[in-house]
Amino acid sequence: MNKAEQQIAETIEVFEQVAAGYDNPSLRFFPFCGDRISMHLQLKRGQKVLDIATGTGAALVAAAQMVGPQGRVQAIDLAENMLDRAEHNLRVNGLNNADFHLMDATKLDFKSAYFDAVICSFGLFFLPDMSVALKEWYRVLKPGGRLIFTSFSANAFQPQAKMFMEDIEAADVSVDDPGWQRLNNEDACRNILQQAGFDNVQLLQEQLGYHLNDEQGWRDIILNSGLRAIFNRLPIEKQDDFLRRHLEKIASLKTDKGIWLDVEVLFSSGQRPTVDTK
Repeated sequence: MNKAEQQIAETIEVFEQVAAGYDNPSLRFFPFCGDRISMHLQLKRGQKVLDIATGTGAALVAAAQMVGPQGRVQAIDLAENMLDRAEHNLRVNGLNNADFHLMDATKLDFKSAYFDAVICSFGLFFLPDMSVALKEWYRVLKPGGRLIFTSFSANAFQPQAKMFMEDIEAADVSVDDPGWQRLNNEDACRNILQQAGFDNVQLLQEQLGYHLNDEQGWRDIILNSGLRAIFNRLPIEKQDDFLRRHLEKIASLKTDKGIWLDVEVLFSSGQRPTVDTK
């Protein structure tokens, strides 16, 4: 197994693990963002949409509501537990206009020029080769169709994330920078879209943050998000003590409103040209 394959395998393992808690209220930035994605795309009734790395379906549900029963959403992910949760969430919302597929985002089993829109909420930066993925997403878009992906800005989850990484390193755990840092600025997002052939590139930045009740909300985020991959590198016998010490520091951030969670999100979109120049 090469490094890229190992990275993907570890990502799948983590998201299988956190699927049950992914809809925890402390992680409500996911549905907030899912609603905004569909609004930015201005999805229309009857359209065909591909939702990549659907997770538990936060963006999927919003898209399915907007395209209506005449439209259809194809949702893909590599974690079966995530797909199960996404299908459950679709049904709970009274919808049945989506299909679910265990599928590699870089090797899509869909014909070319099929979708009116492609969406990916906080998934692109987990892929070892983001450029290969975007070219594949370009392929399945109709000419004139739009892609939108989201990522976190450099300010997102600060100062909690910085404190978390410092405490992890102090526990003698060696880790790389979190994957979301790969697309944490407008230049990086713009460049990768243009290199893949998209035009009419648009970038928006929105604050989707909120106050957590207390430090336990940050604990929920660590244990039920991509941060779990870093946390898992701690020996099991040290995890409880790490959380106790770390959360004591996070508690110092609490005000009379709670603990502010900065969730600054970049919405990056591009259009497949109506006449391809590639």
